[in-house]
Amino acid sequence: MIAELDETIRQLLVREGGLDPSDVDVTFEIPNREWSVGISKPTLNCYLFDIRENRDLRQSGMAVVGSGTREAMRKREPMRVSVTYLITAWTRQVEDEHRLLFQALYTLMRFPNIPDELRVGALQQQEHPLRTAIIQPDGVLKSPGEFWTALENHLKPSLSYVVNLAIEAEKLPAGPPVFVEGMRFHAPLGGLDQMLAFGGVVRDKKGEPVSGAEVRVDGHRAPVLTDAHGRFRLRVPKPGPYTLLTRVNGTEKRRDVVIPEPDFDISL
Repeated sequence: MIAELDETIRQLLVREGGLDPSDVDVTFEIPNREWSVGISKPTLNCYLFDIRENRDLRQSGMAVVGSGTREAMRKREPMRVSVTYLITAWTRQVEDEHRLLFQALYTLMRFPNIPDELRVGALQQQEHPLRTAIIQPDGVLKSPGEFWTALENHLKPSLSYVVNLAIEAEKLPAGPPVFVEGMRFHAPLGGLDQMLAFGGVVRDKKGEPVSGAEVRVDGHRAPVLTDAHGRFRLRVPKPGPYTLLTRVNGTEKRRDVVIPEPDFDISL
């Protein structure tokens, strides 16, 4: 459900905030130093910082469903959970950072309840409103300096954004969650190797972006799929020449590229 909430927040910022995904990224990664050096364009980062029960919204007892019918039944009230994100803006110029951060603030404060039409996946079936709160004085981040020191990154202004979910135990799916495959590279004496991030867009012969195309670096195991705007993002261990493989509808194309620096965009 949290993955669906991430995408719902992305849709809210993009559609209601007037953000163009080709110009501004909305990500949910840990905003540490390793991540920040790989940013290639203005980015809003929505870092999931805290999850806890909202006791102010707690309801005890049992609720009656279908009252007055043969199918009436009693069920436990759902647990109300507050999910807190720290939202930061990342740009090359401080003025642009402040504009982007205010745009996010102005967008989110207009919606004390997230609209039904922006809900994604399981959130569409929630009967309770998705109540939100932003920049409240009693937020969970008590010491911003310690937070950014722990991430080994510079102190950044942030927005505290809280979304309240209703989680019903009876409707939790059975079975384990499905995880996204990831890889970590370890050097025996140097800790984690620094990875360089680069991204681009896959386009067809007419110049239109292609969604769902598979893109990978030759010799690397994990491919990625382009999003609805044809964009992809990959990582390599160091600058240099690489071969990109793109597969669309069973047809594979190869292209040799040279990654000269950490921030680099490619059009395929």
